[in-house]
Formats: sequence, C-alpha cells, structure tokens
Amino acid sequence: MTILNENAPDAENAGGSVWFRIALIAVACAVAAFIPGLLPNLFYVHIVNLTLLSGIFALSLWVIYSVGQLSLCHAAFAGLGAYISAIISMRLNIPPALSLVLSTLATAALAAALGAVILRLRGVYFVLVTFLFGQMFTLLALNWAGMTNGANGLIGIKAVTLFGISFGPRPMFFYLAFAMFLMVLVFVWALNRSTFGRAFNSIEQNINLAETCGIDTARYQVIAFAIGSGIAGLGGALMAHYIRFISPDTFTFHNSVAYITMLVVGGRSLFWGAVLGAAFLTPLPEFLRDFEGLQHIIYGAIMIVVLRVMPGGLISLPRTLARIGGAK
Repeated sequence: MTILNENAPDAENAGGSVWFRIALIAVACAVAAFIPGLLPNLFYVHIVNLTLLSGIFALSLWVIYSVGQLSLCHAAFAGLGAYISAIISMRLNIPPALSLVLSTLATAALAAALGAVILRLRGVYFVLVTFLFGQMFTLLALNWAGMTNGANGLIGIKAVTLFGISFGPRPMFFYLAFAMFLMVLVFVWALNRSTFGRAFNSIEQNINLAETCGIDTARYQVIAFAIGSGIAGLGGALMAHYIRFISPDTFTFHNSVAYITMLVVGGRSLFWGAVLGAAFLTPLPEFLRDFEGLQHIIYGAIMIVVLRVMPGGLISLPRTLARIGGAK
C-alpha cells in the first residue's frame, strides 16, 4: 500500500541518516552541559527551562495533529499530569521521579478512554468537545478542594530528586528538562519513522483513503491521542515539580491556544516545526517586556508577519529564502 510507504526512508540513506542524528544529539548534549554556566543570570536559565517544557508540550500536540485532529484541551491533560504527580508525591510520599512516570501513564490511560468516545467525532465537533473537556477540568480543579486545594492551589510541591541529586535549583532543573525534552524528541522522531507514524501520516492526509486501504483509523487516532496527551501530562508534571506550585490558573484554555500557536508558527508539516515554534514564541514575551502597553500588539504583529511571509511556518524558512533568492 503506497499510502503507508510514501514517507518511508530510502534504504541506502537510512543508516547514514541515523548516524548523523546520533552525532547531532551528541553535539547538542555536549553544548547543553555548558549552557547554565554561560547564561548571565538565573532569569535566562528560567527562560530556557520554560522553552524546553514548551517544546515538550508542542511536540505532544504535534503527535495528535499527525492524525488530523487538533485538541483544545491539551492544557487540561498537562494539568492532569501535574495534579496527579503533585498529589501522589505530596500525600502518598511517592518519590517525584516515580510520580512523573505514574502521572504520564495515568494521563495517557485517561486520554485513551476519552479518545475512544470523542474521536468518533470529526472536524469542528471534535474541537468543541475537547474545549468542553478543558473547561470541565478547570471546574473540577476549582471545586474538588479536598484534593486540589481549590483556587489556592497546591503549594510546596517536592522537587525531583534522582540518585541523591536534587533538580530543584534552576540550573540543575535545566539538565532534567533537557534530558526529558531530548527523550521526547527522539521518541517522536522514532514514532514518526515507524509503521505507526506512516499510518498517522496517511490518516492526516486523507482519512477516507486510509480507511479504504484497510487502516483502522479509529484505533490509530486513539493511540495518537493517548500518546500525545501522555507526553503533555509528563510536561505538566515536570512543570509542577519545577515551579513547585500549581493552581487551576496554571493550565487553562489560553495555554492550549498557546501550544496550538507554537505548532502553527513553527510549522505543522514536520515535528521539528513544533520545536521551532516553542523556541521562538516562549522567550518572545519576555524580550518584549520593555514595550509596556505595546507588548501584545507587537507580539501579534510578529506572528502575522511570520505567517504571512511563511505560511508553512518557521520550518519553511530555507525554502522561503531560496524562493526570494531565485526571484532576485
């Protein structure tokens, strides 16, 4: 079935491509080891940490988008992972390193159960139902005060400790966030190259044709939804143990829109676009703080210019520059 093999890697180049990526990862790790020491102060370390977490959220949303769906409750799953990890580490005294794993699996399982129901819907109906679920999560976090502490939120969440090393300080958390981001990036890359990834791609391109070719589209969409939401839960849990405080306002509908914006601005065609979008948009508001009163206007104008010049997102920049150079 050609629909499944359209994006398959060329056999002769596959080995070289893998080794190139391994070398690239090794170089990235070597450079990352020095980043906290090279940055001028802890504020910039904090911005880098938030950018890495945003990269995880954007990548997780890309997994769901890869089957042609767009979720407006992505922040709800991030918040779900955050609350589960925080609650079981604080109240059950489970080590945060283990609570990260448990919250990721629990979020993925809940997403699979929800996806089995709502993924029967398509288009705008699916988007509206995900929006409703996001609002339900916020209301639950507000009103289940006995578990979530309501509007006051959870304070004093434990920092992640592994092998006796605390990742609470910002420079130390950078290494944890970078490791988790790299793990998610490699996982999404491997998933995209697998049979699952090719099936996801065929569903996103033409779901009716994919069904005609015998692909169980409902099953694959539930799998993608569970994986993407589970990764979002991991990112939310990391955020909780980093900030060490969460409330219903930490993960809202506006955060879901922000993740979608990262995906669109970076470029939806490849998962690298999600990374570029997070790297571009997360630090941008901080750099615009000096423009009081004009910050949101400038932010919006920059996004409009980017999408106008590069409809395919930042990932299409080389192609856009080549087209401009050719025109000259």
